[in-house]
Amino acid sequence: MRIYRLYDRLALFAVGEEAGVVSVGEALSARQRALLVGALNYHALDAPSARFRIHVYVARRGMPSSLTDDSTRRAPKKTAGAVWMGEFGIISEVAGEEHPLFSAVGRGDRRLVPDTETGERHIVLDADPSGEKSGLLRTHGLYWGARMAVERRFPFAYDRLRQFMIRNRESGLFSARIARTHRDVVAEPTRNPGEGSPAVLFGLHWLDLGGAERWALKTIEVAQNHGMTPIVVTDVASSHPWITRPEFDEAIVLPMTHPLGQPDDREPVLDAIVESWDIRGVYVHHCRWMYDRLPWLRGRLPGRPIVDSQHILEFNGGGYPALGVMLDDSIDTHHVISPQLEDWLRDVQGVPSAKIELAPLVGLTADAGRIDGVRRRIDAKVLKVGFVGRFAHQKRPYLFLKLVEALQRSLGIPVEAVIQGGGALEPFVHREIDRHGLRDVVTLRAETAPVSETLSMVDVLVITSQNEGLALTALESIAAGVPVVSTDVGSQRTVVAPEALVSRQPHAFLGKATEILARMAASEAFRAQIWADESRLADEFSQLESADNWLERTMTEWSR
Repeated sequence: MRIYRLYDRLALFAVGEEAGVVSVGEALSARQRALLVGALNYHALDAPSARFRIHVYVARRGMPSSLTDDSTRRAPKKTAGAVWMGEFGIISEVAGEEHPLFSAVGRGDRRLVPDTETGERHIVLDADPSGEKSGLLRTHGLYWGARMAVERRFPFAYDRLRQFMIRNRESGLFSARIARTHRDVVAEPTRNPGEGSPAVLFGLHWLDLGGAERWALKTIEVAQNHGMTPIVVTDVASSHPWITRPEFDEAIVLPMTHPLGQPDDREPVLDAIVESWDIRGVYVHHCRWMYDRLPWLRGRLPGRPIVDSQHILEFNGGGYPALGVMLDDSIDTHHVISPQLEDWLRDVQGVPSAKIELAPLVGLTADAGRIDGVRRRIDAKVLKVGFVGRFAHQKRPYLFLKLVEALQRSLGIPVEAVIQGGGALEPFVHREIDRHGLRDVVTLRAETAPVSETLSMVDVLVITSQNEGLALTALESIAAGVPVVSTDVGSQRTVVAPEALVSRQPHAFLGKATEILARMAASEAFRAQIWADESRLADEFSQLESADNWLERTMTEWSR
């Protein structure tokens, strides 16, 4: 298969004429161009040797992309109000067989009806500037939209209710064994094993800010360093702001939008992938679509390793670790980043120890350096507190802002806050800053800013999450000489000092966190002691094999 380049991205298709391609490219941002090439690569794999007329649109601001779903076969309703940017022709360079086409009956109806090939693809790209909000929020139904509206109107009261609901789910999560899923899948071994360029098939949630995504980037980078092409599938609607990162320059990225319009027993895109490349392994990072297809991949790629990375137990049924347990028969290795996950897989779910690799993300920091002692206060007359994370419900940025307001009232010295992040709740965060009168107190930093710079601006990092695996930002902060105050969730107690752990219940959190930070403001010795305790815990934790070392061993084996 010949691979071309379009807009500096790998392309599995040839372009029919240049004029339309140039005019479209000039009208789009780098992110939009990368999404367009990714969408066209998907269609080239889905329809080997086909010729398509490509129509490109940019949606109204706040509306999501339509890249690979079955509506792209004809000018869909999603193009209403969108701006038409141009058109051009492409020819798929992928070898393979034609397959029947289907379309979903309608929204919420999973039934499929036969469809016909139109020879067209209508690609709708979300508008810049983006972030999660433009590619994610509008995809929710009425129930979730109403629920989120209530949460944003009454965040504190809603959080108290949520914690009550979580308690019941949590007890079941740590006692009930999840049934394994056994699927009868017809999947013949690939016809040409070992032929084609070596590649690794990756499944990701999205290409956006997050600790799990940062680890996924590392795995993609190391696969490339070992001479294997990353083929990256994402399955959640997003603007994918990280798609322009250098790790994806030599990768095949397939940013899926749903419904794809394919029955569960047909995998034409995966068929084309396993027949076109020598797939050395499959690596799943928080990708439901890929998890669901692991039994099929096990049949198509006998003897090839399948690995998943697990970061956090979700209260609503276990989340991605639960999927890993359900499909344990199709997975060779579960990489986990925290002792909590190792214990849960082994002791609660009965996964054999030999299949579990505990390899924490120590070393996956903004800088490789480590400060030997606690960093001195930036200004003895001001306490500077920091928040680093996605603006998402899990991270509870509203609670951090409420804490800053409480500190202003209770401390005898000024308080300043530095917040780094971005995402779906960004408008809500701005509203809360204004509501609490914190505009002159808070410094906002973009999610793309170096974390090391943010940590250099604060005296203490506060983690307000209602749930975590083991927050990468905690390890980064300790390495930078900045103590951490955190909710006692997940495996945070592995690296956070006992005196700096706080209940996740919102009222209890505010009271205890305010008390701890007031003591830090009054006593530099106390702040230094917290950091020293955390540094010792982090050192003990780092005695385990790091995820970096485990990954290097794994990719070395896959590349042979």
